[in-house]
Amino acid sequence: MRKWMWWAGSAAAVIAVGGAAFAWGDHERNRAQAMATMVDAGYSGALRAAVADLDALRAALASASIMADPESFRRHLADVEKYAYAAQLDMARVPDGGRDHRVNQELHQIDFNAQHWMMTDAAPRNAGVQEALRQEYQTVTRLETELQPVAWHAGPVLDGKSGTELVPAIRNALARVQASVVVPKAAAKRTASTVTDESGAWLRRAEHVVGGTIDKAKVRGIRDPRDGSYILVTGLVQGRSVRLEFAPGTGTLASYRLTRPLGQPRVDLADAASSASRWLKRIGWSNMVRTYASQVDGIARFTYQPVVQGVPALDASCKVVVALDDGQVIGFYDRGKWPPKSLPPAKHVLSEDDLRSRLGPQFHVQDERRVLAEDPNGTWVQAVAFEGTFGANDEPYRVVLDVSTGHELSIERLT
Repeated sequence: MRKWMWWAGSAAAVIAVGGAAFAWGDHERNRAQAMATMVDAGYSGALRAAVADLDALRAALASASIMADPESFRRHLADVEKYAYAAQLDMARVPDGGRDHRVNQELHQIDFNAQHWMMTDAAPRNAGVQEALRQEYQTVTRLETELQPVAWHAGPVLDGKSGTELVPAIRNALARVQASVVVPKAAAKRTASTVTDESGAWLRRAEHVVGGTIDKAKVRGIRDPRDGSYILVTGLVQGRSVRLEFAPGTGTLASYRLTRPLGQPRVDLADAASSASRWLKRIGWSNMVRTYASQVDGIARFTYQPVVQGVPALDASCKVVVALDDGQVIGFYDRGKWPPKSLPPAKHVLSEDDLRSRLGPQFHVQDERRVLAEDPNGTWVQAVAFEGTFGANDEPYRVVLDVSTGHELSIERLT
């Protein structure tokens, strides 16, 4: 009897232990499945969001290519910038699709190009801009095509595509798209060479522009047959990415961009304009006149023209971008050819009546002023700009005439 009870007790213990083990195993399996579900959902959510942003980015690139109207063009470029940035954030959450991945580098370049074209008022019909948009559209299309099947996989979590199994699938998809995000053939001749002897001087010049130390700085000479040669300085300012371009011969600043998040606007337009003017004087651009100002989305943009011997140069200008949260200058873009610091006196200056006689009877002059402008040979000459209205609708126009010859230098409809 005792022996039977001992065996019965032993069997019950075994059953109890086995049941506990089974329960523990089932619990662990459910826990593993729950963890895999969370990982899978996290990867899938980021990837699906990235695919959705890529689809919106592709549509924005197409719209920017289709519309030649400057206002519509800038609006679509703003969408390109927005969706490219959103896709970067989503891809950074995906395994092997992070910040250093070539795909994200390409998305960053698309974002940068859109910002640059907006800040420099790039013409929609510019051949270089249109070619870049075409290549960007093809790249985004290929990237979306590769990632979409992975993002929208079907099947249960553990028995089908698990979170762990998604990683190599994503890696393979990104690997297949590598060829679509290499340097485009049109820019294949663009080369970079490290500047050695003068790197320190260029870095000091760049730090003078940003007003602080540039960490992890890189100085390179860029030879680009499309955009010309320039010195490129990149690095970090207080952890934020900075990029500067200088003309190699004169050392003139061509562009500057500090990438950082924007806080709540606290600086009004007048104070931002003062900040921009002080910054220009600090980097050596003292003889400037402000011709345009605007503010949108926490950023103020100002257009300046150089002044030579008290006369503004119409065909040269630059843009200064100011953050309205603290008044910091975060962008600068040079536009066009700059005039010399001095010009000889104009010979055989025509009288005001002689110049006005060259204007048609339907153009009603309301203002005139002395300016500098380029003639058809690219030479800076003294001129007179007549501003007035034309036609029954009183459309505003500006006509620029050479003071020595009376020849027409430009006709521009004012907005």
